[in-house]
Amino acid sequence: MSVSRRARLTRRIGRARSRMPRPVLKRWVGERSKIDGRTLDLQVHAFTKYMVAQSTKRASEPSPETGRAGIQLLAYAGSADPVEAVSVHDRRIPGPGGDLPIRVYHPAAAKGRAPGLVWLHQGGGVVGDLDTDHTVCTEVAERCGAMVVSVDYRLAPEHPLAARVVDSVAAFQWVVDNADGLGIDPARLAVGGSSEGGRLATIVCQERRKAGLSQPVGQILVFPGVDPESTTASMESMAAAWPLSATTLAFFTAMQGEPPADDSWIAPLRAPSLAGLAPALIVTAGFDPLRDQGHEYAEALRAAGTTATDRCEDSLPHSFVFMGGVSKQARKANARLADDVAAMLGVD
Repeated sequence: MSVSRRARLTRRIGRARSRMPRPVLKRWVGERSKIDGRTLDLQVHAFTKYMVAQSTKRASEPSPETGRAGIQLLAYAGSADPVEAVSVHDRRIPGPGGDLPIRVYHPAAAKGRAPGLVWLHQGGGVVGDLDTDHTVCTEVAERCGAMVVSVDYRLAPEHPLAARVVDSVAAFQWVVDNADGLGIDPARLAVGGSSEGGRLATIVCQERRKAGLSQPVGQILVFPGVDPESTTASMESMAAAWPLSATTLAFFTAMQGEPPADDSWIAPLRAPSLAGLAPALIVTAGFDPLRDQGHEYAEALRAAGTTATDRCEDSLPHSFVFMGGVSKQARKANARLADDVAAMLGVD
């Protein structure tokens, strides 16, 4: 990723502000954000205040181009440094719409046939790429000694929602088919993702069940959106949250174009059946409109007889996985996530 002077400066200032002594940080932030009995992490609040001020200075009409530049800047400014001991290789594989970019993470601890994880990034189906969740992919790979394969699926509005669904399904199958060459044990292969990627991950499981194919060993869904028509309480109470708000969600929805014929591709929560799917780990964020959707999906999975564990990182917002560079609580949450993935993959 080429990094602009502005991005480097934003990252430097954002990190410096978050590391100020807490009394100084409290004075600079002012009144803490408290919603639904939760208090936003102080360092995240400081980062939020700084980033919102920067975006206000450069306000423009929302578009895919401005959104993509925005998430690139946010992820670069907020993320912790990636784990250097993890080798990273970009390559392309055959996909339903042509070559599909992927990024393969190989930790030093991965010996022989290692556990694996296919990862699908966040971004509302409109923004995001292989760099968005880069750091957390290195962290999970290192903690689990697992091969992680991150997928750069096609985005709206250039491509309809169905394109990223079939890309995700095909990418997972490609990893299964090429597990030997990748050094992955297919019996210990999970699928996961953040936000839109979480939705795609659970759709991968649903589509494999429909096709009579084996399930992943688990599905890891991090602040997933599973029903765009949700009216849960957090959709209202967190409508003005940052970095994901009701306005941003509406923009993503407006970009989707023609809906697919299969309603479960839009809202996996509304699938006719949730039985027979891979065990699920669902991690939500307290300051996130999608918070209650994750819990609702976990309950629906359990009601259908599918094992599901869910927990909420109460003091953190949507997209906290790329805020480890500015928040101690986000770093701890990412470490908990990596530990949870290790447990799902059977790693001590």
